[in-house]
Amino acid sequence: MKRVAYILIASVPLLAATAPSWQSQALASAAPFIDKANSDWSRAIVTGNAAMLSAPYAADAVFIGPDGTAIHSKAGVRTMYGRRPAKVQVLNASIKSDGRAAADPNDVYEWGTARLTVKRGKTIVERSARYLTVWHRTGKSWLITRNIAF
Repeated sequence: MKRVAYILIASVPLLAATAPSWQSQALASAAPFIDKANSDWSRAIVTGNAAMLSAPYAADAVFIGPDGTAIHSKAGVRTMYGRRPAKVQVLNASIKSDGRAAADPNDVYEWGTARLTVKRGKTIVERSARYLTVWHRTGKSWLITRNIAF
């Protein structure tokens, strides 16, 4: 009986070290797409470039805003970003990805925080918002299928 216990205990580190390779492969495959989208977002939100902001979204994506409003489709996301009032100016923006996890070989969850400095008329406001994004592998590309802004 003691031998079995030793074998099981000795096997635990080995099992942990051999986590499914699909997890690290999915994360590595998605990383360049996520990093590019985050970099593009920081520039495009300042300039109001709706085409660049919606570029990483899948055709059937859903964007859920902080107020719970759901925007359906890549075209809908592009329209949403294109409707920013002229009196609202984003002075600077940054996005920080706080974590990523592979749900399966074709889905990666990413979460983080976006920070913006917004000017409305003469008032300047600092804002931060958390987000959760679901990225899905489509062929060799990764696209946003769900995005929740808190």
